[in-house]
Amino acid sequence: MIKYLKGYLDTDWRTNDRILYFLQHVAKIDINERELRDYFAQFNEKYESGDTEMFIAHSGYGYKLTSDPEEIMRSLEDDYKRSMKMLKRYYRCKRALSEKNQFALDQKETDLYEAVMRMGV
Repeated sequence: MIKYLKGYLDTDWRTNDRILYFLQHVAKIDINERELRDYFAQFNEKYESGDTEMFIAHSGYGYKLTSDPEEIMRSLEDDYKRSMKMLKRYYRCKRALSEKNQFALDQKETDLYEAVMRMGV
């Protein structure tokens, strides 16, 4: 699939809708939004392992195939912020659930909860 995306994603930011339309109607690839996100994640694993110099970055503008360290770093920082927010929500809800249902979090979970809540995200 990257051979279709290389000329399409490496010049401008493209939204999910535009990428899906391009793949489905121009490249004739049957793919949905979840499969596309999974493909992007698998492709970026190749960057992590050093198998490619390109990375599929994301931003409020959409997605872009890039080797620009600044674009990659902005995408990674967004991933970090999102993951921390999700982790905080997980621990807040788990603590509320334990209080409502009167079961205790084990010490490891309590320590992790406190560490996550101290993070400035």
